[in-house]
Amino acid sequence: MRRSLIRPNMPGLLGGAALLAGFALAAPAQAADLAPFNKAPLLVAPSWTGFYAGLGLGFRSTQADLTTTSVLQDGVPRDLNGAVLTQPFDGTGFRVNPYAGFNWQVAPSWVVGIEGDVGFGDQTTALPGFRASPRAGSSTFAVDSLSVKAGWDASLRGRAGYLLTPTTLVYATGGLAWQHFDVTSVCVGATCNNATPTTVSNSATKTGWTLGGGLETVLWGNWLLRAEYRYADFGTTPFAIARTQTGAGPALTVDNFDTKLATHTANVGLAYKFGEPVIGGRSHPLQAQAAMPASWTGAYVGMGLGARATRTDLTTTSESVGGSPRDLDGRANNRPMDNTAFRASPYAGYLWQLASQWTAGVEGDFGFADRTTTREGFTSIFLADSQSPGESLSIRSRWDASLRLRGGYLVNPQTMLYATGGVAWQNFELTSTCTSGPCTGFFALSPGIISQSTTKTGWTLGGGLETVLWGNWLARAEYRYADYGKAGFTVARSSGDADHNPSVNTYDVAMRAHLATFGVTYRFQ
Repeated sequence: MRRSLIRPNMPGLLGGAALLAGFALAAPAQAADLAPFNKAPLLVAPSWTGFYAGLGLGFRSTQADLTTTSVLQDGVPRDLNGAVLTQPFDGTGFRVNPYAGFNWQVAPSWVVGIEGDVGFGDQTTALPGFRASPRAGSSTFAVDSLSVKAGWDASLRGRAGYLLTPTTLVYATGGLAWQHFDVTSVCVGATCNNATPTTVSNSATKTGWTLGGGLETVLWGNWLLRAEYRYADFGTTPFAIARTQTGAGPALTVDNFDTKLATHTANVGLAYKFGEPVIGGRSHPLQAQAAMPASWTGAYVGMGLGARATRTDLTTTSESVGGSPRDLDGRANNRPMDNTAFRASPYAGYLWQLASQWTAGVEGDFGFADRTTTREGFTSIFLADSQSPGESLSIRSRWDASLRLRGGYLVNPQTMLYATGGVAWQNFELTSTCTSGPCTGFFALSPGIISQSTTKTGWTLGGGLETVLWGNWLARAEYRYADYGKAGFTVARSSGDADHNPSVNTYDVAMRAHLATFGVTYRFQ
């Protein structure tokens, strides 16, 4: 049975933004209860009105699906029934984005504005062996490839926010978005039959929409710190790959395919507000409230919502058929298996305030996310040419966990910047499916489906922003990177044909993850 690709649920990934909006609904009823942190009254009324400019750093997770729509050989359509037509080209890369905008504080607790940004990222996902659209399948030679490169992006958006405290803004944002990307096909291997041109590139800048939210707080004076998540959808773009060749076969082959593109971006930004600072009359909020003792010491629990973008490489390290090892030198033995998933993560910990501006603590969390990336038409190198439905390799990434130390600095009595790092665990599963006609017929391979799972131990490092909402409630925004190293798998099948008995493949799976989380915390007194 042919598998469909499981894609991240965009409304689910916007759960972090919905969580932030929930702060705004609850804040009015609780805003007066600030006793546990003993906040001092502000000396002057705050104003968020004004122009600002800033710089953000983060990551962009790109979801791209390439689907063959038609193939013409000398003008004659080729029958695509029974062919694998779609391959995912997901990928994650770092991104830097200067931004600027203008805010209007339209009421004591409400802020609206407009903002634009330009994102610079250069991330390429390449599928070795694929020399044209997905229908052509793998030549098995690493010199051939099909790749999607995501370049610059931009957006022009409206913003609307609610002031949880005079210095902390939770906001939603949405508007127009642009994304530039390239699709490149390279065909130079033996199966290309000297087709020209060897390299065909298509590029486009697509207009789409973006929606998300964030948390922004005053650090001191005119400086603002934010954490933001956005989803963007750029629809579908048609492309074509045309090549000519001499000798046997069609003189002209045209592959038509669609590229469906969406992105998830998460970033932390530092901005400067021109004109009067949000809190007037003081160069640093801590100076205005230094006499007011505030203690962050205590146990806490919380719930986070966000996204996990995994970067996963599956590499065939050996292959033998009928007891004879195959030479993999120069073969397309690597498959990218990246994906992005909605993630819910309960957490708990204990924090000590060691000095007036320094904290340290320990924290553990458990992340729930379940996403599968499937490469159809691929089970082993020697079967790659068949490209039949019923042949696939998939990686399913499930729960994760971590146990970490935290070290924080209080930029003001109610806002903490922190770094965090420690041990991390990731559970994932490899499934090999070989139920196609060639698998069950000519090669008579069994079993048809083989699944193996493992839990890898690795490390994680990141940082975040945490700020008091009211009473014992805090809000946080956090980013972490995790590396789980490599896990080895062996897939062995018996065959009814002595020449192919047994068929054994070994794989290495290298997995890394980017974790972006918005959380609400309750601190026990």
